Amino acid sequence: MGWENRDYARGNAGGRGPSWRGPGSSRLIGGSIVTTLIAVNVGVYVLATMISPSQLGPAIYEWGVLQAKAVMHGEVWRLITTQYLHDPSGFGHIFINMLGLHFLGRPLERMWSAKKFFWVYTVAGLAGSIFFTILGSLGWINPYMPAVGASGCLFGILGIVAVLFPTATVYIYFLFPLKIRTAAMLFGAYAVMKVLSQGANYGGEACHLAGLVFGVWWAKKGDMWWSTTEWRIPRGKPRTARPRKAPRSTFTEKVVQRRADAGEIDRILRKVYDGGVHTLTASEKKTLGEATERQRREEASAGRVDRL
Repeated sequence: MGWENRDYARGNAGGRGPSWRGPGSSRLIGGSIVTTLIAVNVGVYVLATMISPSQLGPAIYEWGVLQAKAVMHGEVWRLITTQYLHDPSGFGHIFINMLGLHFLGRPLERMWSAKKFFWVYTVAGLAGSIFFTILGSLGWINPYMPAVGASGCLFGILGIVAVLFPTATVYIYFLFPLKIRTAAMLFGAYAVMKVLSQGANYGGEACHLAGLVFGVWWAKKGDMWWSTTEWRIPRGKPRTARPRKAPRSTFTEKVVQRRADAGEIDRILRKVYDGGVHTLTASEKKTLGEATERQRREEASAGRVDRL
């Protein structure tokens, strides 16, 4: 299989960036972090509000809701646990959030990976929780006011999608078609207005706004940061080969070289796809050129194409 046929080299043939594909083609079973997140959120909601609302439900909310005063007294877990709790008074809150996660999250998970999506989703919600806590510590928000929901996470995903797929169409309340970039700008402006005027749900809107700002930042800068800092097994310096009693055949050496090329080129091309050619080091560019030249020579000498 040629390098140009790898999964990250497809999906936008002829285009300049990632292409939007709706959630229909995404996996709905094993391996999907979006499905897992939806299941966990719904499971916690059912457990807290339907199975044992009289005892366990209040305990979960008392322990996990976001409250600026509690966070300032060291209960920092609330910055995360609030992302998995929703308004117990009705099903509408969790329904809208999970619907948004389904439609906005699956294209990103397909383009990234489960691990990357989970961390970006979580940090977007964390940004909203931290901003809420800061406003509470300053007295702009009542420091004892509780807040729950995954909207900060969702607005982070919205900001990313609005930058990566600005012309994609979404339907507001299933009726009004808008370009997703326009929808994100309108939601952001509405959140700013509510926070400044301390209008209805202005604490929640503060979380929305912080999540959205984080999402826009991530779409512009975060992918490059991720590609340069994501943990990888370090490649050690090649050791000087010791003389062997039975040296490997030329064919065996070629097979070993091809395998080494395939692994290194996959890593380099993944980096190009995530961050652009400008993120490559001089050494990586040299490696890419040498591997390409080796493949060209082998194909010419063999008289046939046998791609990696």
